[in-house]
Amino acid sequence: MLKITLLIFFLLLNNCGYQAINKIDNSNYEISSYKFSGNSQINKIIKKDFNRYKNKKNTTEEFDLVVKSNLINIKNSKNKAGEATNLNLKIEVELEILNNGKKLKNLTFNQNTNYNNKDNKFELKQFEKIIISNLTNKIINQIHLSLSSIK
Repeated sequence: MLKITLLIFFLLLNNCGYQAINKIDNSNYEISSYKFSGNSQINKIIKKDFNRYKNKKNTTEEFDLVVKSNLINIKNSKNKAGEATNLNLKIEVELEILNNGKKLKNLTFNQNTNYNNKDNKFELKQFEKIIISNLTNKIINQIHLSLSSIK
């Protein structure tokens, strides 16, 4: 009985048109070229994402992008010994959108977060890499939303 119930459940789930929201790609544009300047770690993450939109078929828009990224690490508070206890990491990405050499838009995207300092510096660097990756992915989502709304 359990096997039949599971079989029916999976058949209904497959046939209902369910898709994960993050997997739906309704973008109708191609990123034909891009240039990067600024922070190499941020640029590497953005470039990896932009490569998915290169040589895309059946698109109505084609964009050339100039990306300038900046990583700002600020010490919010210090203890009595002068060591930072609370840090702020801010990522800024300036995006220039071109179409056939014609400048369409200049956009700026910002994301930041606060976090506590750690005694183990290796652990702190690994944690910062994760934060940078997460904040950059949020900016990438904002960039794609902006690109898909350009007409």
